[in-house]
Amino acid sequence: MAAEKLENLQRVVEGKKVLILAHNNPDPDAVATGWALKFLLQKKFKVSSVLVYGGLITRAENQAMVRLLNINIKPLEMVNVHDFNAIALVDTQPGAGNNNLPSSVQPSIVIDHHGLRKSALGVDFVDIRPNYGSSATILTEYLFQAALPISQKMATALYYGIKTDTQGLGRYAREEDYRATIRLYPKIQIRFLSQIEYPEFSRDYFEDFDRALHIGEIYGDVVLCDLPSMIKTDMVALMSDFFLRLSGVRWSFVMGMDENCLIFSLRAKHSNQNAGRLVRKIIRGLGSAGGHQMIAGGQIPIKGFTLEKKEKMRQALGRRFLKIVGQEGAEEEKLLHR
Repeated sequence: MAAEKLENLQRVVEGKKVLILAHNNPDPDAVATGWALKFLLQKKFKVSSVLVYGGLITRAENQAMVRLLNINIKPLEMVNVHDFNAIALVDTQPGAGNNNLPSSVQPSIVIDHHGLRKSALGVDFVDIRPNYGSSATILTEYLFQAALPISQKMATALYYGIKTDTQGLGRYAREEDYRATIRLYPKIQIRFLSQIEYPEFSRDYFEDFDRALHIGEIYGDVVLCDLPSMIKTDMVALMSDFFLRLSGVRWSFVMGMDENCLIFSLRAKHSNQNAGRLVRKIIRGLGSAGGHQMIAGGQIPIKGFTLEKKEKMRQALGRRFLKIVGQEGAEEEKLLHR
């Protein structure tokens, strides 16, 4: 199948200048996928491209990945979308709400491992594989099929992208993900991987972490944490993962705000809980969201809202979550007693 996909991809990009856009605040999977696609287009098809992202890269691990592996990725604001005659979305889809592609611009390429959206059906080249644990697995298959030499840095990026999106191959991983990591592992740079996985943290990280621990609340078998302000927006996803490790907890829901959006992240402890479907119920009529069985998230635009309206929005979102998971009447208990 990979050979046929490469032929179709070549027909779409031939003779064009391509913009590759990852989802907002890109994670390692999105960064690795976009970087590998850029490499593939250049080396296989002689097509130039620019890799960009919306939002910020703030998580220490992700910053270390970009820096140590010398990944050429730029903020979307540094380019003009209309200077390109082909747009590729990686690890996201049109209308998903987690990318900054203008609604008036139609992408030519969509490569993703989340559930297929109707908005992607009219795109020239679509490779969406919801049964895969990561988008980086798809690009790994492309590179091996194209018989391109994969450098140590590229292999490390792809390996780390797969590893993080599957939580060490323990979440959503399929045979294709296992096979991809086995093929990549002999090529990776262990020293870089270690430095990426265990970076140094700024004091801001510990301030946000401390704040989340003291704000977090337990309702029955779920954790709810409403961070009214954050120094780093990636703390929402990080704390949602962290709280799920609490014994007896089935769901963790964390939300926080920056100037433009109310960001939220949902985690489920078991694969039969379907976090993606639940988070769409929580957000219905307010914003955009998506995800898988065990991991989901989204955002609500709040630019221009008054402080009172922002407060009401956060409270409403928290109430919706508790009601949908059946803990609306549960007694509130602080995560930390002291």
